[in-house]
Amino acid sequence: MKGRFARTAVKIVGCVAVVAVCMVMLRDDRSTFMTLYFQESVTRTSASDEIDPRYVQALQQIIATQQIDTQKIDLVLDPDSRRALQLRFADDALNARQRQDLRALFESFEPAREAARLSGRLMVDMRQARKLGLGVYDFGPAPREIVALGEVSLPLHFSFRSGIDVQLRRKEQATAQKPQADMICEANARLQAALPFEVTEFDVSGSDLRGEMKLRMASGEQVQAPAQLFFDDQQLLERLEMGGMRVRIDRPDTVDRLVFEFGSIGTVRYQPYMYFIRNDPEAFDACRAVAYQSGRPFSFYLGEGVDRLLKVRFQPPG
Repeated sequence: MKGRFARTAVKIVGCVAVVAVCMVMLRDDRSTFMTLYFQESVTRTSASDEIDPRYVQALQQIIATQQIDTQKIDLVLDPDSRRALQLRFADDALNARQRQDLRALFESFEPAREAARLSGRLMVDMRQARKLGLGVYDFGPAPREIVALGEVSLPLHFSFRSGIDVQLRRKEQATAQKPQADMICEANARLQAALPFEVTEFDVSGSDLRGEMKLRMASGEQVQAPAQLFFDDQQLLERLEMGGMRVRIDRPDTVDRLVFEFGSIGTVRYQPYMYFIRNDPEAFDACRAVAYQSGRPFSFYLGEGVDRLLKVRFQPPG
């Protein structure tokens, strides 16, 4: 009896092995059509080979728009890079028109990214500058040498950092018994050239991005003057016109930057002297998702999705 069971077990194992080999052979008939290279890792974690499902879902959705059955396509992590995915399918899975459409679709991302204009202009009307003292005290017109600068026009060129920040801001209606703070999602863009003065306060929103700016001149003089931000990228302008976003200028660590504020992603208990969330993966994931969903140009540099695509390499026919 034991011998018969042993022989049966061997046959079952053998059949399973044959099925497994057949499945591998079936999958092996799928060849790489293109390799997609992204700005950041496309895996769940730095130590994992599992593809982040947000990339899988985004790619499947955009492929489906081309009337292509996504079940016929495999997305495989490139063996040489955690930032690259291979798109594979069988030779008879797609016809020539579908292949052409797929190629055109993914070739469109690189020029779209290059077309993003991360530039603008800052206008400051020094003719109306007022001298400031400690706090917000107005000491009248600024010195003549500052007023003589007239309307200052400064070109801005900036680049987005890949990370985001979640700032804590105490809610005005919070009580001493229930102190609460909003978690404010922000993206930072570094200015390529330093401003000739330090902006100590400038926070604007809406379509014209106009407001009063407080600044410290190189001489140490503190003044306030009307200012306005202009951006060259049309998609960025359209997003700002939709509302719900704010822009400010900061100078942490001697580096000028534009800060784009997307709004609150929730509330937490307020703690004095705690200004940013540093260790909350869920908060950071939520902020990255909000930044990506804000559309281009933000989605080119922040969050997870197809817009993070840098380049495409097609497998040569053969």
